[in-house]
Amino acid sequence: MMLVRIEITNFALIEKVVLTPGTGLLILSGETGAGKSILIDAIDALTGSRTSRESVRHGCDRAMIEAVFEPPFDDQTFNLLEDAGLIDAADRLNPEDLIIAREIAAGGKTCCRINGRLVPQAVLRELMSGLVDIHGQHDQQAIFKPSVHMDLLDRYGSDPVAHAFRDWKSRYTAYQDCIKALNALSRDPGERDRQKDMLRFQADEIESAIIKPGEDEKLQDRRKIIANAEKLGSALSGAADLLNGDSSETVLAGLGQVVQQVDRAVNLMPELSETCDQLRECLYSLENASADLRDFLTDIECNPNELDKIDQRLDQLFRLKKKYGETLADVLAYGQQARQDLEALEAGDERYDALKKEQETLKTQLVAAGEGLTRARRKAADILEKHVAKELGDLNMKNVRFEVLFQPYDPTQTKFSRNGLDKVEFLLSANPGEPLKPLASIASGGEASRIMLAIKSILAQVDRIPVLIFDEIDTGVSGQTAGKVAEKLKYLARGRQVFCITHLAPIAAMADQHVLIEKHVEDGQSRTRLQVLDSTGRLEELVRLLAGGVGDKSAAELAKTLLDRSASLNSI
Repeated sequence: MMLVRIEITNFALIEKVVLTPGTGLLILSGETGAGKSILIDAIDALTGSRTSRESVRHGCDRAMIEAVFEPPFDDQTFNLLEDAGLIDAADRLNPEDLIIAREIAAGGKTCCRINGRLVPQAVLRELMSGLVDIHGQHDQQAIFKPSVHMDLLDRYGSDPVAHAFRDWKSRYTAYQDCIKALNALSRDPGERDRQKDMLRFQADEIESAIIKPGEDEKLQDRRKIIANAEKLGSALSGAADLLNGDSSETVLAGLGQVVQQVDRAVNLMPELSETCDQLRECLYSLENASADLRDFLTDIECNPNELDKIDQRLDQLFRLKKKYGETLADVLAYGQQARQDLEALEAGDERYDALKKEQETLKTQLVAAGEGLTRARRKAADILEKHVAKELGDLNMKNVRFEVLFQPYDPTQTKFSRNGLDKVEFLLSANPGEPLKPLASIASGGEASRIMLAIKSILAQVDRIPVLIFDEIDTGVSGQTAGKVAEKLKYLARGRQVFCITHLAPIAAMADQHVLIEKHVEDGQSRTRLQVLDSTGRLEELVRLLAGGVGDKSAAELAKTLLDRSASLNSI
């Protein structure tokens, strides 16, 4: 995998630059304030880091940073792209270039694209974390923080530590879930009893009411009938009497005579048959209606106490709805939930005892997983100590002693860190006879740079990240040590791309590609430009770094010597 193109538009002082890096060590140099760190900031934005509207060049509506990576890609990159839905399995067989883009609007909003498709910033950040590692100037201070040391050790431990950490994490999650369940049950006993009394009263009150869904509506309808029984009785009785009363002149008696007369006429006029049938059907319908009216009359006959009973029931249902829900269905649902909550609380004591036993079991499993993680980390630490000491020796810190300190685990503790049982800290003794001390208490700026370079060099071999970027890794370094740092960077760049901003000629001389960054003022505006130097330009830039215009002749001789040294390393 290789970064083959970077294009930056309207980012800070950069109006438009295109960089086509090759393999090996790419050196970026230039006068202070020319915009070297701006270039790194732009690439950092492309990795998904936080940006601000101030990143957009003054007077422009947006900034754009784009990069192109060419295959082959590793499995991790393929898996991330596939999980994000950006490629399918067939693309693994014939992969195309990977195009990453980030756009920053003047208003502050940003959008990220992978192969032209919009993706969340988190997806961009996760993908780029496996492609580009930026060592900014603040990282020299980060190495002093013990909180960083655990992450560095775990990265160095690679798969064995990662496997042990996954086991720890699953046990830790189960243990924390158990603690949460215990906390939910271990409330004040008096409060639990009061809660149970309340739930029991509510459930009993609702259940004892023996509610039927829709009962209140039916009672309201019945109440209207009873309240108007006299009017309804008079109306229905009168109607029933007219239809089929004691009088010979009722509707049914008259209609019966009509049917008889028409039926006799049918013998003489058969075409009246249909009409006779219609009249007969009317007679039957009215007879049924008359019977229904008599039944309704029976229904409205009521016990004198029925209205009082209905009012009492409606009042009971009204009070239940006022307390527990708008409808009787809501009241019934509330009662069921209250009963379930009561049963859960009543089972709480038994559940609490079970959870306490489960907690002890989970703690035993968690500690065992933690001890496994500790063993994996200690094994990695033993190798890391020797590895870092060797790397620091190569960087002119010959007598250094480096140690990973593990604080002992307290077996009585019940609270655990999500990172395991361990607390680790890197210790260093820079000179013979001096005790091991925390890095922050002994490391100078130059030593911090070399320690970080040593660790980055080691992790680069483990992580296999294809692009490493160092922003002024040479801080506090000079003389012979600068040459050692230069050789280390040269070695580190074999098989990958290493970008390095430097002010030191010994480091710049090691470049496989050297880019000069300059700032110009045109039409009243500052612009940063990049220029890839040829052999003549490289020599001139090394002379500037060495002498700055003073003693250029001797500086030129030294610059040639440095370039010859770089060429000899290339042949090794």
